[in-house]
Amino acid sequence: MGRSTTVVSPLVAALFAVLLASCAGVVEGAPSVAGVGEPIYGLPVSDHSRVELAAAAAARDIAPCSLLDENLVASLGQVTAFGPVGDLSTCHAELVPPRGTPANPVWVEVTVGEREPTEETGAGEATAGIEVRPAVGALPGTCTLYFSLPPVAGVPADDATAPGRWGHVSYLDGAGGTGDSAAGDDCAEARIVLGSITGRLRTPVPLRSEIPLAQQDPCRVVEKMSGRGVETFTPGSRPYECLLTLRGGDAASVQLALSPEPSQTGGPEAVELDGKTFTYFRDTRECHYYFYPGAVFDTNLPSSPVSERDKRTNRLTASVAASAPSCDDAETLVLAAAEMFDY
Repeated sequence: MGRSTTVVSPLVAALFAVLLASCAGVVEGAPSVAGVGEPIYGLPVSDHSRVELAAAAAARDIAPCSLLDENLVASLGQVTAFGPVGDLSTCHAELVPPRGTPANPVWVEVTVGEREPTEETGAGEATAGIEVRPAVGALPGTCTLYFSLPPVAGVPADDATAPGRWGHVSYLDGAGGTGDSAAGDDCAEARIVLGSITGRLRTPVPLRSEIPLAQQDPCRVVEKMSGRGVETFTPGSRPYECLLTLRGGDAASVQLALSPEPSQTGGPEAVELDGKTFTYFRDTRECHYYFYPGAVFDTNLPSSPVSERDKRTNRLTASVAASAPSCDDAETLVLAAAEMFDY
């Protein structure tokens, strides 16, 4: 495939590499052999993979920003930024608490669809079918509460192959615990937010995201890979990642995400493949190709203080990445992804 190259910002490459590192990786217990059931996206899948795909789809049906009540967050301080970030499964709010300063904002985040809690958790409490587990060992001024997502429709609750998905709410006092946490309890605000979240999870109101990319299954790329060497596929540890096994046993992945707006100068190559432009970089393990469908949007709020209004880190655009040990395989994956997700 012929390439023409230009250059993109190194900051973009570094940020995207962090995103890939945080989202990628083969999950322990994920299936590694082809299934024998009915095909999905043209490949037979195991019963375990079928349930995993259903659980990931159900998680994608829950937009994290529909769970995080902006008015409730505003009761905790002046909200300066609000919107989705990261791999589309997280909604982030920044706020200045009473007697706080813009230099040390509070962060409130809600993440939906994790395969399991990523931190050590304490004893769980179940209320109306939703289990809550606090993360242990948090730094002062920080609290994370994990919550189980509702059962997946069509999957029996007693199905041993039906692993549930999780979400979490985090509260981080940027001043390191010196802010206005109610009664000195670092989890007071997180519990307030969580109460609203669990209430919304129990309602039948649709919670779908308005971002077109968030309505896509990254594993759909398999539809465009017929005869090109995909042996197995399964959702990743977050619902916007698909892990693939290529012919020969190489692991590859496709991720749907939100990234900072790409700079026009400096950084990794911008390459042309089959008449389309992609950003490319290689680390010690894999080749990475990605592109940016859709328009840039800004999570900064007009009511933010002047010093906060133009934070470039809050200007985001949808991104699609394909990664594989072989650059030829990564090229094939990203071209297939462009056919599926370049809206």
